[in-house]
Amino acid sequence: MTEGLSARAERYRALAREEMRAAVGGAPDALHAWMRYHLGWEDIEGNAEQSSGGKLLRPVAVLLAAEACGGRAEQAAPAAAAVELVHNFSLLHDDVEDRSDFRRGRANVWTFAGVAQAINTGDGMFTLARLAMYRLLEAGVPAGRAVAAMRELDEACMRLVEGQYLDMSFETRSDVSLEEYWRMAGGKTAAMFAAPFAMGATIAGADASIVEAFRAFGRHIGLAFQAVDDILGIWGDSAITGKPVGDDLLSRKMTCPVIVALEAGGDASAQLRRAYGQPSRPGEDVAPLAALVAETGARERTLAMARQEESAGLDALRDAGVATEVVALCAEFAQAAVARVT
Repeated sequence: MTEGLSARAERYRALAREEMRAAVGGAPDALHAWMRYHLGWEDIEGNAEQSSGGKLLRPVAVLLAAEACGGRAEQAAPAAAAVELVHNFSLLHDDVEDRSDFRRGRANVWTFAGVAQAINTGDGMFTLARLAMYRLLEAGVPAGRAVAAMRELDEACMRLVEGQYLDMSFETRSDVSLEEYWRMAGGKTAAMFAAPFAMGATIAGADASIVEAFRAFGRHIGLAFQAVDDILGIWGDSAITGKPVGDDLLSRKMTCPVIVALEAGGDASAQLRRAYGQPSRPGEDVAPLAALVAETGARERTLAMARQEESAGLDALRDAGVATEVVALCAEFAQAAVARVT
């Protein structure tokens, strides 16, 4: 286990991309072209390009857990591809549901293909993810482990959809509690960090207690990731995030910093509540809203909660007796996921 996470991640991403390309294929029809566009492999005209396809954290999680538990990354690669395809299916739908124009600095599929076709493209990508899981059998993974990994992914998908339901239901409410927020994030985001780690350990044949420890680690890191994502949604750099900063405030989204700010009390909190009670205006400057959130200390508190989740995740591994060098690798992964703000 002497290879560091950075070197491992490059190797893992290459394996995942190869499997993803095999799953998506090169069919010339618009449906598959839109998938390849969304994944950053082609431009809008269908010409090959190398646009950012994200950090592929979830495939890295699968393969890191697999190797950490004595398995082979090459054998688990189909599952790594599957979790990234599931993640991207959810993004295709999420962009429609949020009416978000851009992701990773590029126009979203629905903006040029239409809402119906973007939904259909997401459905197709979900199906390809399921089909990719069958390649585990072809890679020599024992049937029992492969089926268990399939179930892990399917259950995570259901939690993801439930979390998205809660997130959308918050749009019509001004009284969302922090407890409700964490329940939403546990499905929408954390489920797709918990499942990849559990899948990798399962495919490698780890004991149930170790699989559970990796699942718990992933869940805590997923919660931390969402909290940090919410911070970046208000104070991030659009050149880095690829999305317009302030969109969450403009749409009056109930994110973690906003909920913390609304629960803080005081004048800034009251002003924010009044502003959130009014619809946004075209061209509205959200900087004053961001300043109100910051004034309550919500940014610092949200980041502190993310750090607490990161620590709890690593504790879950240690408590299960996971080897020190593996915990160190997982700590590097946690840093990559959480340390996107300072």
